[in-house]
Formats: sequence, C-alpha cells, structure tokens
Amino acid sequence: MSRNYRVLGAALVGVLVMMGLVRIMDRSPEASGSTSQSDQLTAGTAVAGETSSGVATGGALVGGPTGTNATVTDVIDGDVVTTVAVVQPPAVAATCSITEVLESGATGDSVGCLQTQLSANGYTSTGGTFDSATDQAVRAFQAAKDLEVDGIVGRQTAQALGIWAGGDGPLPARDSQCPDAAHAVLVDRAAQRAWLCEDGALTQDFPMTSAWSQPDPGTYKVYAKDLNASSNLTGQYSTMTHFVAFTKGKYKGARIAFHSVPKYSNGEYIQTLESVGTEALHGASSGCIRLLPNDAVMVWDYLDIGDIVRVIS
Repeated sequence: MSRNYRVLGAALVGVLVMMGLVRIMDRSPEASGSTSQSDQLTAGTAVAGETSSGVATGGALVGGPTGTNATVTDVIDGDVVTTVAVVQPPAVAATCSITEVLESGATGDSVGCLQTQLSANGYTSTGGTFDSATDQAVRAFQAAKDLEVDGIVGRQTAQALGIWAGGDGPLPARDSQCPDAAHAVLVDRAAQRAWLCEDGALTQDFPMTSAWSQPDPGTYKVYAKDLNASSNLTGQYSTMTHFVAFTKGKYKGARIAFHSVPKYSNGEYIQTLESVGTEALHGASSGCIRLLPNDAVMVWDYLDIGDIVRVIS
C-alpha cells in the first residue's frame, strides 16, 4: 500500500513540473514569437531629446525588430512611440502622369489622368473636372493609403497613385491653403518654409527648421505667448525668445511653438542662422518651429491668441 502512495506521489510531482515549464514558456518572448515594448526599448540606443516647452525630457530610445510589419520607434520631441508600419499594396501601373497639385475645381488633361488612375484602382471618377465625385474618390483613396484625407492631390497622393512626375523639390504654396482668417500662418515642413496669410491669401514667406514627424498636418490655434523660454537641448542650457505656442506634443504634451533659434549660455546659436530652412538641418528640432530672430519677432507681432496656424505637411 505504501508503495502505491510513493508511485502516486512521484506522478503528481511530474505533473507539477510539466505545468511549471508550460507557464515559463508562455511568458517567454522567444516562445511566443513576439517582443514586448519594454524589451524593444531596452534594446535601443539612447538619443538626446528636446521639448518645445523648453524643459528637457531626457533621452529617447530607438531600435526593435524589423520585418514586413516592422516596429518603428520614432524620436519626436523627446518622446518614444512604437507603431506598426503596414506595407500598402502598390497602385495599379499608370499610363499617364501629372506635375501639378490638383484640387476641387481643376480641369484639363491632368484631371483626366487622375480620374483614369483612380478608376483603375477601384475609385470611380470620370468627366475631366475635379468635381464632388472626384473629391470623394480622392478622399477614399487617401484614407485607404493612410494619407492625410484632405481631397487635394499633391505629391504624396499622386506618388501613391503612381502618377507623380513633378520631381521631389518643394511645391509652391497656394492661396487656397491659407485659412479664411484675418491673420494666420501656413507651415510646410516638407519645404522647411512658412508663410503669413492675410484674409485667405499668402503674403510674407520665411524659412524655418522643424522636426521630421511633428506637428502633424492640421489646423491649430495659438493658445500661449511667452517672450522668453529655455531648454536643455543636447544637454546644455539654451534660451529662446518670442515663443508662440499653437499645439502640444503627441506623447508627453510638451508645448510646440514658433520661436527664435535657441542660444547657448555663451551666446552661440545651436545652429547657424544660415542653416535655417535648409534640408540639411531638417529634423534638428524635435517639435518646435525654429525661426530667424527677425522672423520670430514678425510672427510674434502678427499672431494673437486664437489666431490660426495651419500645417500642410
């Protein structure tokens, strides 16, 4: 009888050991084929960050697994965000091309080309005029391709359709992109330029230095103005002037604003004034819009609390 108990006890121990192994495997990233966010960040490389409120947030981390649906870690305004980059299927091959921005009301061969390619990709549009049906087809295509849904066929939308032949340089701004307001500012991160808008028309343009990934395209309102601000960008204390805030960072909520190019304590600018507006320094900011000193004063004087800032790229 005691022998039977010993056999039963040994069997129970074996079952418990097996259950423990299963639980350990369930918790193992290698066993499940996935990696947790904390694992991805621990494996990354530290990158210095900057907040647009002028308060340092410390370093950010980049790194992580790669693949078709790659995990991408952005370094934005001192923040880290992990997203899944979904690979979109290519558009149907085009037989025509366009070299200009198209929007509602446009006519001509370029609109015909756009409509042909939209229809080839399953978004029916005909007639040779950029009408409401074409606008709806463009918006549906933009939504499907994770583009900004604005009904305007610029370079990105035309490239996604496979019909862009206008080159990779900055596109000229248009009055139609200005807000219908007495005073506003139009921001084009792709071109590293901004414009004053008055009563819906472009007036003064000026260079700028921005981040790569924010502020997102959209319409914002000025909510704060501070004559002086400071930062610990690159680990050194710096100051800036004419701080006009119009939105906040997407991840930590740091203020994003126009301001003068910051200076270190010794009076040296953190980037040369000649580099403002150049592609070489695109991304030097982590969120804010850096301006030449005189342009920072101009924007400060031009915009009041509640005025509109429109970011188009």
